[in-house]
Amino acid sequence: MGLFDMSMGGNLGFASVENKQGFTDEDLYDMLSEIKVSFGTPIMSDIYGTPAVMYKNVTDMFDIFCRVHKKKVIMGKIGSDGVSSTTTALNMGTDMFLEHKNEGTSYADRAVDELLSVIKKLEDGEEVTESEASKPAATSTGEAIALYMKQKAISLKPKFDVFDRNEETVYHVEGDIARLNFSIQKNGEEVLKLKKKLIAILPEYFIEKDKTELARIKKKLKLTTPELQGTVNGMDLHIAGDLFGYDFDIQVGDKVLAHVDTDRSLWTDCYRIRIFDESQVDMAIALAIVCDNVHDQETDN
Repeated sequence: MGLFDMSMGGNLGFASVENKQGFTDEDLYDMLSEIKVSFGTPIMSDIYGTPAVMYKNVTDMFDIFCRVHKKKVIMGKIGSDGVSSTTTALNMGTDMFLEHKNEGTSYADRAVDELLSVIKKLEDGEEVTESEASKPAATSTGEAIALYMKQKAISLKPKFDVFDRNEETVYHVEGDIARLNFSIQKNGEEVLKLKKKLIAILPEYFIEKDKTELARIKKKLKLTTPELQGTVNGMDLHIAGDLFGYDFDIQVGDKVLAHVDTDRSLWTDCYRIRIFDESQVDMAIALAIVCDNVHDQETDN
């Protein structure tokens, strides 16, 4: 992937994949009609006369499309019926100006990435019956665990809390003056330690438990949006999306561990961390703090 390649998802609202199987639009419709996704069911339609598989009214503003284009399968969001292109452009422009996406835009962008994951599996010859995102979360309720992190107040030593919807503190985080070491605590006990490499061309982080390294994260050289990658417990880690606007997925292996965004229905100065695996809540919080640290560096420069 090149420095400017924005085709492979990452909550950007557009994606593409090589059409190795030589699928037609009709093939895509037949296969997708049998696959459960979280954002609707497909119909065969068109975009200004060009055939396309469509998921209609995914949000009030957007439909999701998928079609063959030359040697690729492309997919993305497009203004819904009844929503003018001017309104859609104004909505996207407002998101960029405010440096965050509204709920509808964020949902549509994640739907595109969900569809991309399905198409990639089909192109690899895998049998698919449902997307990972449509499955229940690996929690006792089957729903994601929602925690919230407030923006940090300016101080010599960073200290902040991660809390639940009732604003009860669940995690406490303390960093040193150099912002190189962070202690992640739960019920007064350290559960993980986050360390930042002192000398590195690109930011590099390590997550430890009892002096044993569990994860290693490094910023990827990319000239569009910041992107992080590494390993967690021996599995590939990929963090991509809108780090500036706090709308991104934390993916470990082939599953999304957590999604971070801004929930403005509660407090205007906090970020929501939705965690889909109850056994990895500590790790999800640590990775969210890494992203927050990279965000701060990017905006300070």
